[in-house]
Amino acid sequence: MELISADNGMSPTWSPDGQQIAFLSNRAEGWDLYLMPASGGPATRLSSGATADDPAWSPDGHWIAVERNHRIEAISASERTFHTLVEGGSHPSWSPDGRLAFVRNRDLYVLEPVREPGLKTGLEPAPEPAPERGGHEHLLLRDADQPSWSPGGDSISFVRHGIWTLDLQTMIARPRTHDASDQSPSVAADGDVIFVRHDALVIVHPDGSLSLLPHLPNPAGAPVAHPTNLDQIAFHLHDGGNWDIATASLEHGNVQRITRSSWTSWNARL
Repeated sequence: MELISADNGMSPTWSPDGQQIAFLSNRAEGWDLYLMPASGGPATRLSSGATADDPAWSPDGHWIAVERNHRIEAISASERTFHTLVEGGSHPSWSPDGRLAFVRNRDLYVLEPVREPGLKTGLEPAPEPAPERGGHEHLLLRDADQPSWSPGGDSISFVRHGIWTLDLQTMIARPRTHDASDQSPSVAADGDVIFVRHDALVIVHPDGSLSLLPHLPNPAGAPVAHPTNLDQIAFHLHDGGNWDIATASLEHGNVQRITRSSWTSWNARL
Protein backbone atom coordinates (compact mmCIF):
# COMPACT_ATOMS: atom_id res chain seq x y z
CA MET A 1 0.00 0.00 0.00
CA GLU A 2 1.24 3.46 -0.88
CA LEU A 3 2.31 5.73 1.97
CA ILE A 4 0.35 8.96 1.67
CA SER A 5 1.06 11.03 4.79
CA ALA A 6 2.94 10.75 8.06
CA ASP A 7 1.41 10.37 11.53
CA ASN A 8 -1.91 9.13 12.84
CA GLY A 9 -5.52 10.32 12.77
CA MET A 10 -9.10 9.60 13.79
CA SER A 11 -12.68 10.95 13.46
CA PRO A 12 -12.63 12.11 9.82
CA THR A 13 -15.19 14.48 8.27
CA TRP A 14 -15.49 15.30 4.56
CA SER A 15 -15.65 18.81 3.19
CA PRO A 16 -18.95 19.36 1.34
CA ASP A 17 -17.23 19.05 -2.05
CA GLY A 18 -15.42 15.86 -0.98
CA GLN A 19 -12.00 17.33 -1.76
CA GLN A 20 -10.70 17.62 1.81
CA ILE A 21 -10.88 15.70 5.08
CA ALA A 22 -10.68 17.27 8.52
CA PHE A 23 -9.64 14.89 11.29
CA LEU A 24 -8.13 14.65 14.76
CA SER A 25 -4.54 13.72 15.55
CA ASN A 26 -2.33 13.72 18.63
CA ARG A 27 0.87 14.09 16.60
CA ALA A 28 1.66 17.32 18.50
CA GLU A 29 0.75 18.13 22.15
CA GLY A 30 -2.77 16.70 22.23
CA TRP A 31 -5.78 15.85 20.08
CA ASP A 32 -5.91 18.73 17.60
CA LEU A 33 -7.89 19.37 14.44
CA TYR A 34 -6.07 18.91 11.13
CA LEU A 35 -6.96 19.37 7.48
CA MET A 36 -5.63 17.48 4.46
CA PRO A 37 -6.56 16.65 0.85
CA ALA A 38 -8.93 13.69 0.61
CA SER A 39 -6.51 12.00 -1.80
CA GLY A 40 -3.66 12.33 0.69
CA GLY A 41 -0.89 14.84 1.20
CA PRO A 42 0.48 17.20 3.84
CA ALA A 43 -1.81 17.93 6.79
CA THR A 44 -2.39 21.44 8.15
CA ARG A 45 -2.93 21.91 11.86
CA LEU A 46 -5.97 24.08 12.65
CA SER A 47 -6.16 24.00 16.46
CA SER A 48 -3.94 23.81 19.53
CA GLY A 49 -4.15 24.30 23.26
CA ALA A 50 -7.32 22.31 23.97
CA THR A 51 -8.40 18.77 23.11
CA ALA A 52 -10.81 18.68 20.17
CA ASP A 53 -13.40 15.98 19.50
CA ASP A 54 -16.25 15.10 17.11
CA PRO A 55 -15.46 17.37 14.13
CA ALA A 56 -18.31 18.22 11.74
CA TRP A 57 -18.08 20.32 8.58
CA SER A 58 -20.71 22.98 7.81
CA PRO A 59 -22.64 22.52 4.55
CA ASP A 60 -20.94 25.40 2.75
CA GLY A 61 -17.43 24.43 3.88
CA HIS A 62 -16.70 27.61 5.82
CA TRP A 63 -16.91 26.22 9.38
CA ILE A 64 -15.81 23.06 11.18
CA ALA A 65 -17.58 22.45 14.49
CA VAL A 66 -15.78 20.54 17.26
CA GLU A 67 -16.34 19.74 20.90
CA ARG A 68 -13.65 21.74 22.70
CA ASN A 69 -13.31 23.30 26.16
CA HIS A 70 -16.53 21.52 27.26
CA ARG A 71 -18.53 23.32 24.59
CA ILE A 72 -19.11 23.24 20.85
CA GLU A 73 -16.94 25.69 18.99
CA ALA A 74 -16.74 26.43 15.28
CA ILE A 75 -13.47 27.22 13.57
CA SER A 76 -13.24 29.03 10.26
CA ALA A 77 -11.33 26.70 7.95
CA SER A 78 -9.82 29.70 6.17
CA GLU A 79 -9.29 32.21 8.99
CA ARG A 80 -8.57 29.65 11.75
CA THR A 81 -10.52 31.52 14.40
CA PHE A 82 -12.83 29.84 16.94
CA HIS A 83 -16.31 30.96 17.97
CA THR A 84 -18.44 29.45 20.72
CA LEU A 85 -21.75 28.00 19.56
CA VAL A 86 -23.06 25.87 22.44
CA GLU A 87 -22.08 25.50 26.09
CA GLY A 88 -21.98 21.97 27.45
CA GLY A 89 -22.68 20.25 24.11
CA SER A 90 -21.07 17.37 22.23
CA HIS A 91 -21.42 15.42 18.97
CA PRO A 92 -22.21 18.34 16.62
CA SER A 93 -23.85 17.53 13.27
CA TRP A 94 -24.84 20.14 10.68
CA SER A 95 -27.97 20.03 8.55
CA PRO A 96 -27.87 21.03 4.86
CA ASP A 97 -29.45 24.40 5.73
CA GLY A 98 -27.15 25.27 8.63
CA ARG A 99 -28.98 23.94 11.70
CA LEU A 100 -26.70 22.33 14.26
CA ALA A 101 -27.79 19.17 16.06
CA PHE A 102 -25.90 18.37 19.25
CA VAL A 103 -26.15 16.33 22.45
CA ARG A 104 -26.30 17.60 26.01
CA ASN A 105 -26.62 15.05 28.83
CA ARG A 106 -27.67 12.42 26.25
CA ASP A 107 -30.57 14.55 25.02
CA LEU A 108 -30.79 15.75 21.43
CA TYR A 109 -30.97 19.48 20.69
CA VAL A 110 -30.93 21.66 17.59
CA LEU A 111 -29.42 25.12 17.41
CA GLU A 112 -31.36 27.24 14.93
CA PRO A 113 -28.98 29.83 13.44
CA VAL A 114 -29.52 33.54 13.36
CA ARG A 115 -29.62 34.62 9.72
CA GLU A 116 -27.47 37.65 9.02
CA PRO A 117 -26.50 39.09 5.63
CA GLY A 118 -22.87 38.82 4.64
CA LEU A 119 -22.07 35.60 6.46
CA LYS A 120 -20.92 32.76 4.27
CA THR A 121 -22.93 30.16 6.20
CA GLY A 122 -25.78 32.26 7.52
CA LEU A 123 -24.60 31.08 10.96
CA GLU A 124 -23.83 33.83 13.44
CA PRO A 125 -21.34 32.39 15.97
CA ALA A 126 -22.13 33.37 19.52
CA PRO A 127 -19.80 35.53 21.57
CA GLU A 128 -18.76 34.17 24.95
CA PRO A 129 -20.20 33.75 27.51
CA ALA A 130 -23.71 33.80 25.99
CA PRO A 131 -23.91 31.31 23.11
CA GLU A 132 -27.70 31.48 23.12
CA ARG A 133 -27.47 34.91 21.50
CA GLY A 134 -26.08 33.24 18.39
CA GLY A 135 -29.13 31.06 17.84
CA HIS A 136 -32.11 29.37 19.43
CA GLU A 137 -31.78 25.97 21.10
CA HIS A 138 -34.63 23.47 20.85
CA LEU A 139 -34.86 20.16 22.70
CA LEU A 140 -35.84 17.54 20.13
CA LEU A 141 -35.61 14.22 21.91
CA ARG A 142 -34.62 12.66 25.21
CA ASP A 143 -32.12 9.78 25.39
CA ALA A 144 -30.41 10.23 22.03
CA ASP A 145 -26.72 10.29 21.20
CA GLN A 146 -24.37 10.68 18.20
CA PRO A 147 -26.74 12.46 15.79
CA SER A 148 -26.29 12.42 12.02
CA TRP A 149 -28.50 14.50 9.69
CA SER A 150 -29.91 13.03 6.53
CA PRO A 151 -28.61 14.82 3.40
CA GLY A 152 -32.13 16.13 2.76
CA GLY A 153 -32.41 17.58 6.27
CA ASP A 154 -35.73 15.82 6.96
CA SER A 155 -34.48 13.32 9.57
CA ILE A 156 -31.74 12.67 12.10
CA SER A 157 -30.29 9.25 12.85
CA PHE A 158 -28.95 8.68 16.35
CA VAL A 159 -27.89 6.06 18.92
CA ARG A 160 -30.25 4.70 21.57
CA HIS A 161 -29.31 1.09 22.35
CA GLY A 162 -29.15 0.62 18.59
CA ILE A 163 -29.58 2.95 15.62
CA TRP A 164 -32.77 5.04 15.47
CA THR A 165 -34.09 7.67 13.05
CA LEU A 166 -36.20 10.69 13.98
CA ASP A 167 -38.54 11.96 11.26
CA LEU A 168 -38.56 15.74 11.74
CA GLN A 169 -41.95 16.22 10.04
CA THR A 170 -43.87 13.74 12.18
CA MET A 171 -41.45 13.83 15.16
CA ILE A 172 -41.71 10.04 15.28
CA ALA A 173 -38.56 8.11 16.19
CA ARG A 174 -38.27 4.53 15.01
CA PRO A 175 -35.61 1.90 15.68
CA ARG A 176 -33.50 0.81 12.73
CA THR A 177 -31.34 -1.77 14.55
CA HIS A 178 -31.58 -3.51 17.92
CA ASP A 179 -27.96 -4.25 18.84
CA ALA A 180 -26.69 -2.20 21.79
CA SER A 181 -23.17 -2.23 20.33
CA ASP A 182 -24.25 -0.19 17.26
CA GLN A 183 -22.54 3.20 17.20
CA SER A 184 -21.53 6.16 15.00
CA PRO A 185 -24.29 6.38 12.36
CA SER A 186 -23.64 8.35 9.17
CA VAL A 187 -26.43 8.88 6.64
CA ALA A 188 -25.58 8.61 2.94
CA ALA A 189 -27.31 10.49 0.12
CA ASP A 190 -29.48 7.46 -0.74
CA GLY A 191 -30.72 6.99 2.83
CA ASP A 192 -28.36 4.17 3.77
CA VAL A 193 -27.02 4.49 7.32
CA ILE A 194 -23.44 3.32 7.78
CA PHE A 195 -22.52 2.46 11.36
CA VAL A 196 -20.18 0.40 13.54
CA ARG A 197 -21.18 -2.91 15.12
CA HIS A 198 -18.60 -4.77 17.22
CA ASP A 199 -15.79 -2.75 15.53
CA ALA A 200 -16.97 -3.70 12.01
CA LEU A 201 -18.72 -1.48 9.44
CA VAL A 202 -22.36 -2.27 8.62
CA ILE A 203 -25.10 -0.63 6.53
CA VAL A 204 -28.82 -0.49 7.35
CA HIS A 205 -30.84 0.30 4.22
CA PRO A 206 -34.09 2.32 4.08
CA ASP A 207 -36.09 -0.94 3.87
CA GLY A 208 -34.51 -2.18 7.11
CA SER A 209 -32.21 -4.80 5.56
CA LEU A 210 -28.59 -5.00 6.64
CA SER A 211 -25.43 -5.29 4.58
CA LEU A 212 -22.31 -6.53 6.29
CA LEU A 213 -19.00 -5.32 4.89
CA PRO A 214 -16.52 -8.14 5.60
CA HIS A 215 -14.21 -6.93 2.80
CA LEU A 216 -13.46 -3.78 4.79
CA PRO A 217 -10.91 -3.83 7.61
CA ASN A 218 -11.62 -3.72 11.32
CA PRO A 219 -11.40 -2.62 14.11
CA ALA A 220 -12.94 0.48 12.50
CA GLY A 221 -14.70 3.55 13.82
CA ALA A 222 -16.31 6.88 12.97
CA PRO A 223 -17.52 6.08 9.42
CA VAL A 224 -18.65 9.07 7.39
CA ALA A 225 -20.40 8.86 4.04
CA HIS A 226 -18.96 10.83 1.13
CA PRO A 227 -21.15 13.88 0.38
CA THR A 228 -21.63 13.01 -3.32
CA ASN A 229 -20.13 9.57 -4.04
CA LEU A 230 -22.48 6.87 -2.72
CA ASP A 231 -19.76 4.21 -2.92
CA GLN A 232 -17.09 5.95 -0.84
CA ILE A 233 -16.62 6.38 2.90
CA ALA A 234 -13.93 7.61 5.24
CA PHE A 235 -13.31 6.05 8.66
CA HIS A 236 -10.54 5.36 11.13
CA LEU A 237 -8.75 2.10 11.74
CA HIS A 238 -7.26 0.92 15.01
CA ASP A 239 -4.38 -1.47 15.55
CA GLY A 240 -1.88 -1.86 18.35
CA GLY A 241 -2.90 1.33 20.13
CA ASN A 242 -2.64 3.50 16.99
CA TRP A 243 -5.18 5.08 14.64
CA ASP A 244 -5.20 5.89 10.94
CA ILE A 245 -7.64 7.62 8.60
CA ALA A 246 -8.68 5.55 5.58
CA THR A 247 -11.05 5.84 2.64
CA ALA A 248 -12.67 2.89 0.89
CA SER A 249 -15.20 1.75 -1.67
CA LEU A 250 -18.24 0.18 -0.01
CA GLU A 251 -18.58 -2.31 -2.88
CA HIS A 252 -15.01 -3.18 -3.73
CA GLY A 253 -12.90 -2.25 -0.70
CA ASN A 254 -9.91 -0.50 -2.30
CA VAL A 255 -8.82 0.72 1.13
CA GLN A 256 -6.43 3.66 1.07
CA ARG A 257 -4.84 4.90 4.25
CA ILE A 258 -4.26 8.65 4.09
CA THR A 259 -2.47 8.93 7.42
CA ARG A 260 0.14 6.56 8.76
CA SER A 261 0.91 5.66 12.35
CA SER A 262 3.27 3.00 13.68
CA TRP A 263 1.24 0.02 12.55
CA THR A 264 2.23 -3.63 12.65
CA SER A 265 -0.41 -6.25 11.82
CA TRP A 266 -2.36 -4.22 9.26
CA ASN A 267 0.84 -3.57 7.35
CA ALA A 268 1.01 -7.29 6.81
CA ARG A 269 -2.61 -7.62 5.77
CA LEU A 270 -3.00 -4.73 3.33
